[in-house]
Amino acid sequence: MPMKKAKMPPGRPQRGGDVLEAALVLPVLLTVLLAVYSFGRGWNAYQTMTQASREGLREAVTTFCDTCSDPTIAASHIRQQFVYPALEKAKLDTSKVRNYTQGYAWLDGPNSQEVCGVYVSFSYPYTLTIPFTPVPLTTITLTTKTRMRLANHPRDGTCP
Repeated sequence: MPMKKAKMPPGRPQRGGDVLEAALVLPVLLTVLLAVYSFGRGWNAYQTMTQASREGLREAVTTFCDTCSDPTIAASHIRQQFVYPALEKAKLDTSKVRNYTQGYAWLDGPNSQEVCGVYVSFSYPYTLTIPFTPVPLTTITLTTKTRMRLANHPRDGTCP
């Protein structure tokens, strides 16, 4: 028994309409998906920077002692032994790190100059890649500043 052809609705045939819709929607959808991925990767880079600076600060805080002849730790030691290896582990290029600073300072507290602590601060340029868009500002500078107090610091009014 021969099969009957489906009847077309009256009016113009709709040949190629699905292809045209896909051609219009797919670039927009792809752009949005890749933009979300790029922003997610940027957020991941920022979180990695913060975690790397915390690792360095933890070392600086835990090795501080009252009886040491020199209680301060060189910034280069913290940077090279703790911060940079954590960045490299997350596949971030350490040669792009800018404005690295580390030091001892009074941290904000209820009373001024109450708590002595350590801080690490640095910046990293991150390039957003959003295809099909002529975005002029595709590189953003991620900046982190992490602080940690010295738990066993004497309250004698000095901060190393």
